[in-house]
Amino acid sequence: MSDKAEPLHTIRALIEQKRYRIRIHAVQHMIKEGFTEDDIVSVMQSGRILENYHEEARCLILGYVTTAASSPTPLHVLCDHSNKDAVDIVTPYIPQKPWWRTETKRGRIQ
Repeated sequence: MSDKAEPLHTIRALIEQKRYRIRIHAVQHMIKEGFTEDDIVSVMQSGRILENYHEEARCLILGYVTTAASSPTPLHVLCDHSNKDAVDIVTPYIPQKPWWRTETKRGRIQ
């Protein structure tokens, strides 16, 4: 299995079993940016790993959601898979400038 496939396989299995927790920071982004828990779950089930942080057992998943009659919008989901019993949804967000030039390329760091 590839470097990125193994954590994604584990994460998807936990999501399928509804064994995930949404942290308060994630809820704040959901309210502010207008996406839902279903959007996050969809991205985690169908997206791809954009960045893998092995030391922290975290990864950044990129997927796309459609909100309120708009075209597909990129959504990043930072998740923590250090606990084998559940995945923590740490921070989901819509990538924006200046932090991201595109949904896959980082911009300037503040």
